[in-house]
Amino acid sequence: MKNITLIFILFVFSCQSDKRSEVAELKNVVIAIHDEVMPKIGELRRIRRDLMLQADSLKMSDSTGAAALLIAADEIASANEGMMDWMRNYDPEFEGSDEEVKAYFEDQKIAIQKVKKNMESSLADGKKVAAVYKIK
Repeated sequence: MKNITLIFILFVFSCQSDKRSEVAELKNVVIAIHDEVMPKIGELRRIRRDLMLQADSLKMSDSTGAAALLIAADEIASANEGMMDWMRNYDPEFEGSDEEVKAYFEDQKIAIQKVKKNMESSLADGKKVAAVYKIK
């Protein structure tokens, strides 16, 4: 009987350890995605500023061009704000049941992937629009 109890206890601890390592891996993936795109914030802000300056100078002579520049600048601002919102709301020490913790970090992985996609696409679009209007 002692052997069965010992095996059961070892099994329970083994399962908990697997869940903890799974959560730790999810946390690592979430932070790796964040760390990959966070350095692009400076470039996003620079391109947004340049787009807005060019839009301001085109206001009178090319209202359609100015509007295109402002749309690209707004998309960049939205992507930047998405990252800031995610960082404000992310809780690396989230607590709950094993299932709740795992679900939280799975949701955070999805959320930061969306932030990454928005940042990369708005940056690419901003660069395209900047190239059309010869903004360096």
